[in-house]
Amino acid sequence: MRNIVFCFITIFQLTFLGCSCKKEKISPADLPPATQDGKNTLGFLLHGQAWTPQGFNGTANLSLSYDATFLGGVFNLAAYRYINPPTDARQRIVMYGDSIQAAQRIILPSANKFGIILRNDLTGCEYQMADSAMKITGGYFDIQILDKAKGIFAGEFEIRLTKTGCETVEITKGRFDMKF
Repeated sequence: MRNIVFCFITIFQLTFLGCSCKKEKISPADLPPATQDGKNTLGFLLHGQAWTPQGFNGTANLSLSYDATFLGGVFNLAAYRYINPPTDARQRIVMYGDSIQAAQRIILPSANKFGIILRNDLTGCEYQMADSAMKITGGYFDIQILDKAKGIFAGEFEIRLTKTGCETVEITKGRFDMKF
């Protein structure tokens, strides 16, 4: 009788463990919190998968520069992550813009205010504004805090990119909270 009960429990557990092998959805909870305190964080979902800066190649994997005096206020927000350590294959993202003096929502595409460079070393695809085959097909870049006194640059973004010969890029639930 003991063996029968043991077999029944084992089969029951294996059945339900097998059912839990579904791919779980990534949620915004897997990203850094959407803060506005200058915590030096960035994260987004890339095709539904959490993306945060990771790794170190001798330079910071996340950086922001902001200059209120150049071109009406310019920013450059850059990050990278290693794809398959210990290889050197990385994904890199750079978002930049000008004429930024205060918090504002930039509806994309907006070539005069916003640009992006996205590179994936594994696919060889690079999306950048200077490439006529690349298009920003929608989204926004929402600067919610631009506090020059405290040096805080924070907000949210979503971006869709297309490029001939490359996959469409879908970036959602993006958030950044940086010090400059």
